[in-house]
Amino acid sequence: MTEKALSGKKILIMVSNGVDEAVMSTVQREMLKTGAIIKTAGTEPGLVNSWNNNAWGLYFPVDQQISLTLGADFDCLIVPSGTRGIQKLSTSPHAERIIASFITAGKPMAFMGSAVELLAKTNLAQGWTVSGPESMMETMTAAGAKWDEEFLCTHNTLLTGDCTDLAGFIKAMMTHFEGAPEMKAAA
Repeated sequence: MTEKALSGKKILIMVSNGVDEAVMSTVQREMLKTGAIIKTAGTEPGLVNSWNNNAWGLYFPVDQQISLTLGADFDCLIVPSGTRGIQKLSTSPHAERIIASFITAGKPMAFMGSAVELLAKTNLAQGWTVSGPESMMETMTAAGAKWDEEFLCTHNTLLTGDCTDLAGFIKAMMTHFEGAPEMKAAA
């Protein structure tokens, strides 16, 4: 895949306070290299505060609030890991609406590390085969998902996995997104 293989694709990164700082920094940096149009939607206006190991970390700009975000406006969805951020997203009906929109439209999604739990917390895990941190296995199977022991799992339009090899996950995500259909201009 060439570095500009995603040129013109509209990619939504959905976050909240507590997003993993290292993951968010790396995702933003690497996705910008692809030529994609990256927009960040958050539960808070303006900025979200990341979590770095055991303390609050850097702030990341938010382009729009998830309450004003439509999945139909984007080609692909990324949900970075971060337990605190996932807990906050899971209480937002807008996060569930956006994810459901991507599922219904059959658009590519990537749930990184602990973000896979968001599928369970929004009642959208049923029928998916997923992977991620081993600590998520019980939650995901109880929510109706099938657990895959592999580092990465692609099931239809959904890519999930453990982010211990962040570079490997991002490379797989770019390949996963490369096949996303182009957005049709609204009439």
